[in-house]
Amino acid sequence: TLAIRLIFLFIFIIPFKIDGQYTEFGFGGGVSTYWGDLNNPSLSSNLVKNSGAALQLHLRKIFKNRIGVRASFVYGHIKGDDSNSDLDWQKERNLSFKSVLTEFALMGEYYLFGFDTEPGGTVFAPYLTAGISGFRFDPKTIYRGNEVRLQPLGTEGQSMSGFGNKYSLFSGALCFGGGAKFIISESVNIGLEVVMRRTFTDYLDDVSKSYVNYDDLSAGNGTLAANLGNRTGEYFGQTDPVQLPTGAQRGGAFIKDYYIVSMITVNMIIDSGTGRRKYNNSNKVVCPKF
Repeated sequence: TLAIRLIFLFIFIIPFKIDGQYTEFGFGGGVSTYWGDLNNPSLSSNLVKNSGAALQLHLRKIFKNRIGVRASFVYGHIKGDDSNSDLDWQKERNLSFKSVLTEFALMGEYYLFGFDTEPGGTVFAPYLTAGISGFRFDPKTIYRGNEVRLQPLGTEGQSMSGFGNKYSLFSGALCFGGGAKFIISESVNIGLEVVMRRTFTDYLDDVSKSYVNYDDLSAGNGTLAANLGNRTGEYFGQTDPVQLPTGAQRGGAFIKDYYIVSMITVNMIIDSGTGRRKYNNSNKVVCPKF
């Protein structure tokens, strides 16, 4: 993918040294949060109920104490469930999903007060970040006690005549957010960041456009696709399927899905650009100058 190629370019084509440059390796733990058609209207509820554990590895170069370039890998979990909503129509829709995300990203950073671990540098280094990513996802749901992959089913009629192909499980995203580093020593710093991903797909949750009539979907893609395309009958506890007309709104196709990655990171400087790293604890850093 493009993201992987850019990461290799970053690692192998930018090894040169200049003054004020740092090369940094880091890892992080946190959460990845889904934001899409299965949202609860409550922001706080979404942040708790739509989130799963996430891990991150990254390699970063900082130039002239101000501009950073970072390649990263993220492995995370996201989820969404209509049953968590406060809205009756959404509870009745009764859709749910969970997915694992694997992402490669390349992002630029701008340090507002600079980044300098030398004596007299900053203790607190906030930054803004933006870039691109490529990722894989695979929405699944629980049906009658079993985990079922949704994309192969075509729950919105995908692969049927007139409905187009199944959506890809690979997509890209625009990344934007910010964070801050707390410099512990000349070789170690702790980071905190929140970065939102605006994806190029509306199918993180397998929900985008319209319902397909139950009988038509069953005939075209099978009974399981029809049962999971429209789960309103399950909510009301009825055995007969709910017969909605083809074209009835199922999701919001005009807005793409998002996910957010929030991380606490540990970062280790492996090269200061001058070939020197100091470990003398007497060397202290000071607060940023405005």
